[in-house]
Amino acid sequence: MFVMNFAATVVGAGIAGAALIFYIESTQAVVAEIGTEESKVDRIRTASIGPAAATDQRSSAIRLIDLRSGANCKVARPDALPSYYTPAPLGPECAGSPELRQVSQWRSGDNGGLEMADTDGRMVLRFMPGDGVLFESIYPTDTMMTIVPARG
Repeated sequence: MFVMNFAATVVGAGIAGAALIFYIESTQAVVAEIGTEESKVDRIRTASIGPAAATDQRSSAIRLIDLRSGANCKVARPDALPSYYTPAPLGPECAGSPELRQVSQWRSGDNGGLEMADTDGRMVLRFMPGDGVLFESIYPTDTMMTIVPARG
């Protein structure tokens, strides 16, 4: 009885070993095939995946959107804002937002941000570059505003 159990164990181990060797060899063949020129990878398609080509089709205007009040207004996009306050060209359509109603000047802030102030130079809003938008409001913390490129 012991001899039969031993023989069955040896045969089972032999079959498992053969299966393992077959698996390793077939895996190495697949890996070797992938690394060769005859690989079936579509090089044209995979080479086309990547960052989009840079285009300089910058919008001539931006849209300020107050997500709490629903107000939004289109403003001429400045080429570059200085680090000192300059008049902000906010029109009457911006008056629908309590915060934007106070803004009379803006400037480029630290770290690429945008700061907006009232007539006395007191900061009303601060924006930082956003993820998926041009800017997102960060000050005051309960403000929910965004700035996006204006379309049309």
